Amino acid sequence: MSKRKKKIKLKRSILFLGVLLLISGSYFYFTKKEEGLEFPILHEKEKREQQEREEAEAREKQEAYNTCINKPFEETELTEELASLKQAINRTINNNQYKVSVYYEDLTTGFTYTYKPQTVYYGASLIKLVDALYLINKAIDGSIDLDTETIVYTTEYKKAFSSGMKTHNYGEAISLRNLISYAISVSDNSAHIMLYDYIGRENLKAYGQSLGAKNILTSGTDKFGNQTAEDTNLYLKEAYRIIKENEEFGPFLKGIMDNNVRNSFNTDTIKIYHKYGACDPYYYHDIGLNLGSHPYAISILTLHENSNYKEVVQTIHEKIIELQNLFYATRENNCHLEVYGN
Repeated sequence: MSKRKKKIKLKRSILFLGVLLLISGSYFYFTKKEEGLEFPILHEKEKREQQEREEAEAREKQEAYNTCINKPFEETELTEELASLKQAINRTINNNQYKVSVYYEDLTTGFTYTYKPQTVYYGASLIKLVDALYLINKAIDGSIDLDTETIVYTTEYKKAFSSGMKTHNYGEAISLRNLISYAISVSDNSAHIMLYDYIGRENLKAYGQSLGAKNILTSGTDKFGNQTAEDTNLYLKEAYRIIKENEEFGPFLKGIMDNNVRNSFNTDTIKIYHKYGACDPYYYHDIGLNLGSHPYAISILTLHENSNYKEVVQTIHEKIIELQNLFYATRENNCHLEVYGN
């Protein structure tokens, strides 16, 4: 046999062996796959794809769960246990003969507890929060500049309980930002009167009404006026909107509401950004925002200025926290069943 023919025969043999190996490998892969003997590369690819599918499914379920947790409250969700706890808060108020009005609202879901929310009180310094909201909104829309716009401090503006303005002299021009800060952080009366005159009674009243308030500046010519817990809840919701949505003025408003001047809400574990109002001999009110994982607004208006106002506010607030915790525990359980099925 010639050398040329031998080479051709050798090539054919090698080719035959290659085809045989390919067929054998394919047979091995497809027949042994169920025994866990897949080729490593293909096996890892399938594992990655499976993992990606599982992660995507987990994300979808988590999003559905979060949507369920944060959905608007419906009255059909008011379980017997929740209704019973609301009644227990009423009994606490009545049994202790607390003279109060209460408005609590969960700011994510709209779940509420109220007690005589439309009773009218002399609001005292609560009006100062409306001063701040009005002017901050004017600054947001570009109508005014809180730092360059000023009001001159004169003797007619000297009022009691004005610790912020004590650092200034008569004839000095005070920025709107500083006056707002004094009015909220230390409840400065001189600052409020200066802002009140700058804004104008009718403008301030119309602004409060635009938020839905019904009792703003309704007591004659008094520059502080009446309020209800329903009204103050509206102011707090507007404050919350600004704090959450406005990067420039939200931190400013949050900062001046972060004070302990007669703050009856704060404890070692609970922080409330607040504004108080008080007038001897009866009126003490505290209203504020909790900005935690489940933010809420709370208004407690009282006739306990010269007695146990702090005990009253703290006792009711503790019950409100208990109510909110029960609400979310109930919703978390229901949402877990709805999304995960167990």
